[in-house]
Amino acid sequence: MNTKIPSPKEQELLSLVVTELSGREVAKLYERETGTRISYGTLYVTFRRLRDRGWVTTREAEEGDGRVRYFQLTAAGASAVEMGRKEYERLAAFGLRKGLA
Repeated sequence: MNTKIPSPKEQELLSLVVTELSGREVAKLYERETGTRISYGTLYVTFRRLRDRGWVTTREAEEGDGRVRYFQLTAAGASAVEMGRKEYERLAAFGLRKGLA
């Protein structure tokens, strides 16, 4: 089992592919959710890394306008997202408890 915590960018992308989406769909949804664009280079390199960790599956298809790559979260990816959420929540609260002196 891979116990590495996803980076913030990985966490965002993993959270978007709960259902299978094409790279184009992910890029559009990412922009809508964050208000910033993600380059296709960053998107595909990141998804390759996530696939290598077993966190997403990829599928390629030929469509009218060429090759399309699809991504979907795996069970291991869902576990990584949950571990990431817990870790980021812990970090957000770090040092904020009163009376520790």
